[in-house]
Amino acid sequence: MRADPITLEVVTNALVAVAEQMAATILRTSYSTVIREMLDYSTAVFDLEGRIIAQSCRIPIHLNSMSRSLRTTLEEAFPLAQWQPGDIIVTNDPYKGGQHLPDVQTFLPVFTGDEMVAICGTLGHHLDIGGMRPGSYAGDAVEIYQEGLRIPPIKLFEQGQLNERLFAVIEANIRQPEKTLGDLRAQTAALEIGRDGVLELVKRYGVDTLKDCMEQATAASEARLREKLRELPAGTYEATYFVDDDGMGEDPIRIVTKVTIGDGSIHVDFTGSDRQRRSPINATISSCESATYFAILAILDPTIPANYGVYKPIKITAPEGTVVNALPPAPVVGRNAITHTIVNALMMALSKVVPERITAAYYGMSNVYILSGDGSEGRRGWIFFDIEVGGGGGRHNKDGLDCYSQGIHNLANTPIEMVESTYPLRFQRYEFLPDTGGIGRFRGGLGVRRDIEFLDESGSLNTQFDKFKIAPFGLFGGGPGATGRLLLNPDRPDGRELASKTVECKLRRGDVISMWTQGGGGYGPPAKRDRAAIEQDLREQKITPEAARSAYGHE
Repeated sequence: MRADPITLEVVTNALVAVAEQMAATILRTSYSTVIREMLDYSTAVFDLEGRIIAQSCRIPIHLNSMSRSLRTTLEEAFPLAQWQPGDIIVTNDPYKGGQHLPDVQTFLPVFTGDEMVAICGTLGHHLDIGGMRPGSYAGDAVEIYQEGLRIPPIKLFEQGQLNERLFAVIEANIRQPEKTLGDLRAQTAALEIGRDGVLELVKRYGVDTLKDCMEQATAASEARLREKLRELPAGTYEATYFVDDDGMGEDPIRIVTKVTIGDGSIHVDFTGSDRQRRSPINATISSCESATYFAILAILDPTIPANYGVYKPIKITAPEGTVVNALPPAPVVGRNAITHTIVNALMMALSKVVPERITAAYYGMSNVYILSGDGSEGRRGWIFFDIEVGGGGGRHNKDGLDCYSQGIHNLANTPIEMVESTYPLRFQRYEFLPDTGGIGRFRGGLGVRRDIEFLDESGSLNTQFDKFKIAPFGLFGGGPGATGRLLLNPDRPDGRELASKTVECKLRRGDVISMWTQGGGGYGPPAKRDRAAIEQDLREQKITPEAARSAYGHE
């Protein structure tokens, strides 16, 4: 018996609320700034085939990401018959459906009596998972074995009993066990909240109604996306965009996108993209899929519920052994250089179809930096992981957003006061960079400058930046955004430029790290920019008088 429309709406929204309750639990109980402050985690509810039914509103790069890990777990490690009440499976294997080793996933089955009705899942980016470098971002890794502890699907809890030896193995292989294990326990606590939420729905509506609502909800999402696709002109649209380099060589990395639209479906073909590299710049198929899903949903209709039905009209061809579908033992921790570039490449391709829904390129990289200290004056060694963002691309009717988390990001800003009270770091500057937004009828958003003074006796800096050479592009006559920069001790005699993908830069007390992030591309011809907008930019010091004259002819 099919659920009536009101019941369907109540139950499907309640399942999303269950995912959000899990997310709130992680927020309240996590330990590291990566999860507690940056909000780099996701939660979801799945059916018994490992298909996503409801996902919390968190990180777009995690869209449908957990489904591939869960399906692989069900097919290769733990079939449904082997799951028991109280079991919790843990995994982080990028080649079993994950994205990179810091993303640890956990899954718990939901039973009512002897019947299994759903699976709850969480994903959290952990501060450290071992490997060559603090924070597990080893820019010089040439194989995944150097990137940290790789966990195939295994039971962390079995019928409610903690696998203490597995916890001990994890603890022995990571640099910050109190934070990492605390975050892992936050994930498992959230699973129990999710289980209880699903059981509340079962108690109220029954198993059959719950399952029927799941089927109807996913069918509705599929139908809505197909309807949106039918509104677009059929055809094939192509674009190519680049990653600066892989951090070990100078050659750019090509991402080729060919998008074919027709009959309520869309096919994204990455054939022609470069072969995988012997460096941690590669992406697994799960990362490639999530970036593709985000770009298509953001362009067509971001209000469609993100369950597995919405992904059915989307076909992805990503040849094995390329940077968009790497094979083991390729290292993959820096996969966001690829995934951000995928999103901007798809924006470029689809600008030929729906220009009013497209932005020019945004800053185009998760600007990851990890500061670590060796400890002094009784202080233990420490790790600070953070991501800085840049400017958004201009749109057909608005300027790009300044220093705002965009694209596959949905990260929060880590409060400076909290960082300074926790780590031996002092922020000297945090300001918009004028003239970094691409010129155009609608200007690109501004990047920022952030200067951090290192106050420990000794330590190191590791980074994963990009778009230092290849600028975020403008559209329809708009100019490119500014490229990024990274400096050590700016404005001092010993100052120097650092590479975007810096590996183990040694630091001492008083050193200053200066990050200049990328601006967004402009949209439309600069000659058509409104005079009042130029004057407002000058008042707000978003552009300089020199730029106003040279770019816009404004005196």
